[in-house]
Amino acid sequence: MGELKRAKKRSRKVTVSVWKISTIVSLILLVISVFTGGFTKIKSVELTGQVAANKAVKFINENILQDQATAKLEGVEESNGMYKIKLIINDQAMESYISNDGKLLFPEAIDLTTPQLQQPPEAQATQTDVLKFDKPVVELFVMSHCPYGTQIEKGILPVVKELGSKIDFEVKFVNYAMHGKGELDEQLRQYCVQRDYNDKYVVYLGKFLETENSDEALEAAGLSEADISQCVAATDEKYKVTELYEDPQQSEWSGRFPPFKVYDVENKKYGVSGSPTLVINGKAVNSGRDAQSLLNSICGAFTDKPEECSTDMTSFGNPAPGFGFDTQGGSATAAGCGT
Repeated sequence: MGELKRAKKRSRKVTVSVWKISTIVSLILLVISVFTGGFTKIKSVELTGQVAANKAVKFINENILQDQATAKLEGVEESNGMYKIKLIINDQAMESYISNDGKLLFPEAIDLTTPQLQQPPEAQATQTDVLKFDKPVVELFVMSHCPYGTQIEKGILPVVKELGSKIDFEVKFVNYAMHGKGELDEQLRQYCVQRDYNDKYVVYLGKFLETENSDEALEAAGLSEADISQCVAATDEKYKVTELYEDPQQSEWSGRFPPFKVYDVENKKYGVSGSPTLVINGKAVNSGRDAQSLLNSICGAFTDKPEECSTDMTSFGNPAPGFGFDTQGGSATAAGCGT
C-alpha cells in the first residue's frame, strides 16, 4: 500500500511538471507565431543588432503596448547566438531576446544551466489555501500609473459594484513608486478620497481609469481638491512622501524609485513586491485580470457564496493594460511593475 501511494504521488508530480513545461512552450510558440505572422518558413537574412532591436521595439509598441505605455531601447548586444535587448517601459528596466534575423521575439530567457528557484509556497496561495470569511477582505496593491495595475483595476471594478457591501474592498499602494512625482500625488489623492469619501471612491477610480485626469475624476465623484486638501497635506507630512522624494541623498529609495510608505506595514506583511498584487483574506493569490476571473477568485473566499457569485461577467471582456476602457485585449496578464 505504501509503495502504491508513493507511485501515485510520483505520477502526480510528473503530471504537474509536464503541464508546466507545456504551458511555457505554448506561450513561447504563441509569441513566435504573433511576431512572425505564423509559422510560414521564410529564408532568414541576418540583421545587425541595432536594426533587429529597432524592429522589436516597434513591434512591442504597436502590437503589445498599443499606446498604453512606451518601450524605449536602452541597448543591444549579442548573446548566445541572439541579440539581447535592454528596454525601459514606464521607467521599468526589462530584457528580451530577438533572433539575429529579426523574426523571433523571446520576452524572457530561461537559463538551462542554472537551477530555477521556485517561489516560496507562502508567496502565492492557491484558491484552496485561502481562508473563507463571511465577508471576504479584498486588498488590491497597485501603483496608480502602472499599466498592469490599471488593467486589474478595470477588471475588478464591475466585481466590486456587483458584490457591494458583501466584501470589504480596498485599493492600497505599493510602498515605492515607479512613475514619477505625479504617481505619488495621485496615490495621496486616492488614499484620501477612499478614506474620507469611501462611497464615492469607485466612481472616482472609474473616471480616473478612463481619462487619467484627477480633476475629471473628482468632478465625477462630486468632490473638489478642497474637500481632500487637508487630508492630502497631513498624510504627505505623516509619511514624508514629498520629503523623501526630494531627498538629494535618496537614502530610502528603492534603487531609482522613491518610497510611498502609506501602506508600508501591509506591503511587508504580505511580501508585496510590485503592482498588481491581489490579497484575499490575508493571502496573496493568483488571478486573471478580467472581471469573471476576479469574481471567481473572490467568491471562492466566501463561507457561503451569495447569489451575486452566479453573475455572468464575461460581457466585460478582458481589459488591456493602461488607461481607457475602449481597449480590450487582455494582453500581458502576467506582467507587472516591480523591481
